[in-house]
Amino acid sequence: MSKDNSSEKINSDVRADKMKLFSIGSVVLLAAIILLVNFLFDKILGKAMTFDFSDSSQNSVSKETIDYLDTLSPDTRIRIVGLFNRPDNVASTKYQYIVPLLDDYVKESNGKITVEYIDPTEHPTIISQLDPTNSYDLANQSENFVVEYNGKIKVISPIDCYSYDEEYYRSTNNYLIVGNNTEYTFTNAMYVLTNGYSAKAYVVTGLKEEGNEYITKILNSMSIDVESLPVSENFAVPDDCSLLILNGPNSDISEKMYVAMSDYLSSGGKLLVAVDYSSINVNENFVRLNLLLNQMNINIDPLLIYENDPAYQLSGYAYDSNVTAVEPFDEFSSLPILHATYCRSVKQAENPNSAYITLPVLATSDNAATLQVDPETGRAVDNGMITTAKYYVAMYSYVDGVDASEAFVFGTLNFTSDLYISSYGLNDYNVEFLRSCVRELVDVELIDGVNVQTKMIDSFSLDTTKSTTSASTAVLVVFMVLIPVVLIGMAVIVYSKRKNL
Repeated sequence: MSKDNSSEKINSDVRADKMKLFSIGSVVLLAAIILLVNFLFDKILGKAMTFDFSDSSQNSVSKETIDYLDTLSPDTRIRIVGLFNRPDNVASTKYQYIVPLLDDYVKESNGKITVEYIDPTEHPTIISQLDPTNSYDLANQSENFVVEYNGKIKVISPIDCYSYDEEYYRSTNNYLIVGNNTEYTFTNAMYVLTNGYSAKAYVVTGLKEEGNEYITKILNSMSIDVESLPVSENFAVPDDCSLLILNGPNSDISEKMYVAMSDYLSSGGKLLVAVDYSSINVNENFVRLNLLLNQMNINIDPLLIYENDPAYQLSGYAYDSNVTAVEPFDEFSSLPILHATYCRSVKQAENPNSAYITLPVLATSDNAATLQVDPETGRAVDNGMITTAKYYVAMYSYVDGVDASEAFVFGTLNFTSDLYISSYGLNDYNVEFLRSCVRELVDVELIDGVNVQTKMIDSFSLDTTKSTTSASTAVLVVFMVLIPVVLIGMAVIVYSKRKNL
C-alpha cells in the first residue's frame, strides 16, 4: 500500500469518526431539547394547551358560568378546598369529572377562584380556618369540597355532583351515574355565597315520603335555603317560612298539622303540594290535607287518571302521558307539553271560598277518565271508570292583597320527586316548569340562579371543536413522542448511510 493511500485512509477514518461523533451529539442534543421543551410545556403551558373535545364539554365550564363570573368584581376571592390530597390519577374515581373542571374554573375566573387540596389529617388548622365555630363538622367531611367566600361556606360532597338512576339504586343499593351536575352544583354554590339566600323553604318530612334531595338542589340553586320540618306533637310552621312544601306524602297530615298549616295560610303563607297515586297510598284519601286545601278552593281526587287518547299516551301506556299547560301557565316552560305519571286529578272544592281565585294549571286530553283500582291486584275495579272528560293534574289558587296566600297543588310527582328528576335531569322541561311555579310563589326578583345544563355521561361522541383529557393527551403524544421518535429515526438512518461514504 502506498504512502498516499495510507494517508488518505487515515484522513477518511478521522472524518468518519468526527461525523459519527457529530451525529451522536446531534441525536443527544435533539433528545435533550425535546425533553426540555416537553417539561416547559407541561409546567408553563400545560393547562393552556389542554383542550376539551368532548361533545358535552365535561372538563370545561359553560358560557353561563363564565357570564356569572364576569359579573363579580375583580377583587372577588372564592376559595375551593378539597379536604384530601389531590389524586395523582382521577380516572375511574369519583373525582374524574370534578378535578379537571375545577382546574377550568381557575383558568376562566381571572384570579377570582382558587382551588387547593389540603388533607385535614396532615394540616388540621384548615378546619378552623374554614369553619371557626365548627358548625359544619369539617373534621368528618374528608374527601369533600368546601366552597368559601367572605367567611361563609358550603360543603359539597362528590355524590352531590352527579345524577343517579334511582330505580337501579333502590333495587341494588348501588349507584349508577347518569348525569354530571358538577358545574351546576359548584356554580350555584358560589352564586348563593356571593348573593346570599333570598328565602327560606321548609319541606315537611315524616309522612312516608320518598325523599327531597333533588328539590332541595333546585331550590338551593335559586338562592332558597331549605330545611326539613319533621312531623311532631309540637308541629308548627316557623316564622321565617317563605314556602311550605309537602312533597309526595303517602299518609295524611295530623290534626295538629292541619291547624298549624291553616294558620300559616291565613297569614299569607305560600304552599306547594305534590302527591301521586301509588300502591302505597291507594287507600289514602288525604282527608285533613283536603280540608286544608279546600280553604283555597282546591281538592285532591282519590281516583287514578286514565288517559284514553293515544295521542297523549306515552309508549301506549294510559298511566304515563303528556299533559298540557293551561294558559297563562303555558309560558312557565319552553315546552308546554309536559310529562305526568300515575296522577290523581286536582279540582275545585265543592264549596268554593269566594275570597280565592282558582286556575287550572295542567290538563289531560278531553278523553281522559278516572278509575278505581284494587289495591291488592293493582287492576281497575269492574265498572270503576268514571265518565270520560278533561281532568286537571295541577291547579293554582291565590287571593288578592298584600302578602296574600298562594298554592300550587300537583296530582303527580313528576315535577318534584327524586325518582323523576334523577332520571330526566335538572334541566328537564318539568323541572323548568317547577322553577317557574316557585318563582310565582316566592319573590321572583330575588331568585335568579345560574341555569347550568346537566352533562349526560352516557355520550362518548367527539366534537371536532373540543377535546377530552384523553384526546388532548393523544395530541401531546403525537407531537411530543411520535414526531420526535420519527426525527430521531431519520437521524439514525442518515448517519448509517453517510458513515460509509
